[in-house]
Amino acid sequence: MHTVKMVTAGAGAALMLTAAMNSATADAVSDFYGGKQVTIVVAAGPGGGHTQYSQLMAPFFKKYMPGNPSFVTQNMGGAGGTKAANYLYNSAAQDGGVIGILLSDTPFASRLRTTGVKYKPENFHYLGGADDTQSAFVVFKSTGVKTLEEAKKKEVLMGSTGKGSQTYVVPTLVNALLGTKFKVILGYRGMGGIYLAMDRGEVYGFQSVYSSPKSLRPQWFEQDKLNVLAANALSPIADHPNVPLLKDLVSDPGDKQILELIGGNGTLGRGWLTTPGVPAARVAALRAAFEKALNDPEAKASAEKRRMTFAPVKWQDMQAHARRIGAADDALFVRVRSLIKVK
Repeated sequence: MHTVKMVTAGAGAALMLTAAMNSATADAVSDFYGGKQVTIVVAAGPGGGHTQYSQLMAPFFKKYMPGNPSFVTQNMGGAGGTKAANYLYNSAAQDGGVIGILLSDTPFASRLRTTGVKYKPENFHYLGGADDTQSAFVVFKSTGVKTLEEAKKKEVLMGSTGKGSQTYVVPTLVNALLGTKFKVILGYRGMGGIYLAMDRGEVYGFQSVYSSPKSLRPQWFEQDKLNVLAANALSPIADHPNVPLLKDLVSDPGDKQILELIGGNGTLGRGWLTTPGVPAARVAALRAAFEKALNDPEAKASAEKRRMTFAPVKWQDMQAHARRIGAADDALFVRVRSLIKVK
């Protein structure tokens, strides 16, 4: 009986010690973030969807984060998202005071580019996302082009933010694989810049997130100005269930694998991450707070009011896709580089 009492007492003491350690860790996290300003580095220029989602969610991140820090947005467009990714990986504070939201295709581009990339996407700590984005070829109806088959016969000017972006990679790749005649015009600052160029008649379409213009250019939808030619995704777009998926338009197994990898990038499309060196306790606190924020009914209602799609993505799914990109065979990227003529 005496032995049993001693064991029970020992177990109780261990539980109390664990609780005390957890409390001390929580207090340390709260102390670090108390009164702090956390910077959200957006890998695009102002006026695009990533900025809009970051601004939407900032008050909810503050609400649930220990210490209730404020969250402010810093736009850092350039090199198709690589500029921001390099900054977050190498130059930003590694203490949890800086987080980022990259373009959905930036991790893929890290394997595609042979120069300028100074980060490994699988080493970021992913925190969760607001939507599993689906990208598509979207053009004005005024082009007269309704399908990819028709895009094989008629040139369409497409806006692009840079050669590391899906706005360049995917149209150029589809030209090589399927024989379309998309002409990509480079140099626009963020998707906002591309939408403005479309309004001005400089270009007539884009290959990027289908839903973004719903909140930024609702008149395009209200006036029924758009044709969707194909979806760069793993499942059909709800608004256009009969539009073909790119991955289903190729027969070569290697090409299909490439398009499936690209199509899966939507998991990262509206997701946040933090820098590789952040202490584990702060990463855990960020992930827990983001999960609560993304599942807050008020956040969803606010997104819907702004015509923003909202379907939370778990950080585990984001991390897994980044790891798939990091582990993919080099030969796939050699082929893509050859097809799109990027050195």
